[in-house]
Amino acid sequence: MRTARSTGPSGPDAPGDQGFLLIRASPAGATFVWETASGRQCWAAVNGALVSELACTNEPVPVKSPAGITDLGTLFPDDGWMRLFAADHQLVVGANCGGRPVEVLRAGTAAGGARTLYAVWFPDYTKGAIGLRLSRAGTVSEDRLALGDAGESSCDPAPAPAPAA
Repeated sequence: MRTARSTGPSGPDAPGDQGFLLIRASPAGATFVWETASGRQCWAAVNGALVSELACTNEPVPVKSPAGITDLGTLFPDDGWMRLFAADHQLVVGANCGGRPVEVLRAGTAAGGARTLYAVWFPDYTKGAIGLRLSRAGTVSEDRLALGDAGESSCDPAPAPAPAA
């Protein structure tokens, strides 16, 4: 996990003591997530010296208990798109898109360590849902994270061919 405190959002959208958490860097730019002093989650895509996207939750997102997954938002870096999500009181140990492994990018923790912030990156719009493997207190469970319904690529299994007539 890399953090930075430099010029960026100010006022209520400014990062709290933890600073900016790097999600992913590419030759085109970088994506960041952070928690504000009031506990809201914010994220941004930066391309060169230009902030191309900046968004924040309106209110702090309640931490799920005993555990849960929260879809936070979508980022559009120059080289694809990302879905940002939080895992409360658990860790993501694997993910798949239609049975194929997907890299999950761990940005860091928020909410006093109860929440871990993650993202998945795709080179183009991808619809459906990814499967998540989660670890909590020595047990492994599964959940799904919806990506949306736009895109040529899909994480959902292809429908079985119709039987021949």
